[in-house]
Amino acid sequence: MANLNRKKILAGLMGLVGLYIFNCSPSQRHILSESGYDWPSNERDYWPTQSWKTGTLVDHNIDPSKMDQAHQFAENDPLTRAVLVVKDGYLVYENYFGNGSAGMSSNLWSVTKSFTSAVVGIVYDDNHINSTNQLMSELMPEYPEFGAITLEHVLTHTTGLSWAEEGPLWVEWILSDDWVASALTRDQIHKPGTHWKYSSGNTHFLSAFVTYRSGQTMGQLAKSRLFEPMGFEFELQDPPLQYNSWNQYIEPLYQSWHQDPKGNECASFGLFLTAKDMAKFGYLYLNRGRWENSQLISENWIIDSSGEKETNIYGRYSYGYQWYITLVDSHPAFLASGFGGQIIGVVPSLDLVVVLKYEAEQPEHPITGTVHDDMRLFELIVKSVND
Repeated sequence: MANLNRKKILAGLMGLVGLYIFNCSPSQRHILSESGYDWPSNERDYWPTQSWKTGTLVDHNIDPSKMDQAHQFAENDPLTRAVLVVKDGYLVYENYFGNGSAGMSSNLWSVTKSFTSAVVGIVYDDNHINSTNQLMSELMPEYPEFGAITLEHVLTHTTGLSWAEEGPLWVEWILSDDWVASALTRDQIHKPGTHWKYSSGNTHFLSAFVTYRSGQTMGQLAKSRLFEPMGFEFELQDPPLQYNSWNQYIEPLYQSWHQDPKGNECASFGLFLTAKDMAKFGYLYLNRGRWENSQLISENWIIDSSGEKETNIYGRYSYGYQWYITLVDSHPAFLASGFGGQIIGVVPSLDLVVVLKYEAEQPEHPITGTVHDDMRLFELIVKSVND
């Protein structure tokens, strides 16, 4: 433990939130109206399973001069690696910066959490559970320590368990043999469902939950039910990585999903994908779970998980099932967000998906763990759309 790089540990744990790190109590400041998002039609003239078709900015109602401002903003940031914009199902902007490339597979960090939510949705759709309000202690009887915590509480970061994305307890967790058991040793400091507290440890409960309820790991389910139907090039790690140093964990290999010491995929971080496959995932959600002629995830799960479960997070966000919800230029959007500025942004009313990738090895900001404003770039892109 002593030889772990403190800077990388701190940068990693701060950035796993992807935005800011502090506690929030539930409030009633809603972003979405009662009708929710203004979803586009999911009747498409093609699907990007094999590859994305390209289109021009003008043909897809994007102001080239405003998009150029976004391009300049991205280019001026030395940490930008990839920016993709999908409008009306067509790839209208694609650019790579620094050592970024179309084939670069890199750690999505906490964007992984939104993929975890999708796999939980498959378990739900397959009737392996009756309700998200079921007790985790009933769903996973080998862990009675869950007590009154439900699946809903885990999905929304409201378990009430103590957690810190930093310091010796984080290191103790990441180096433990059983990440679920280790996270469950934390004190119950709030009644479940009453307090929002970001926790990578709590999200990791979902990986063991998926295996316990379905008999398959998250990686196995994701590969067969999501990644292969959508045309991802994806390999499962075998055997599990050994977490005896932080460097060994963050070293990118190929499109894969890293595992904990028990062979469960890391539910909170550790999924490695290209920017184009990230865009496909956002497009799946934009189309409410439909891909070609198949409903890969139920529309109900997509709408539910991208809806507001907790409000007034970090002052400008709400939270769903491992997704952030916000307003961008008056348009409701939901985001998968990870350390260093990794983003999959979905704006249903504009039929828009935005992918941002950044270099995550960077000096940490004392609050956010980042040295650039990734949300500003996202906003510039959204504002370039003529609505």
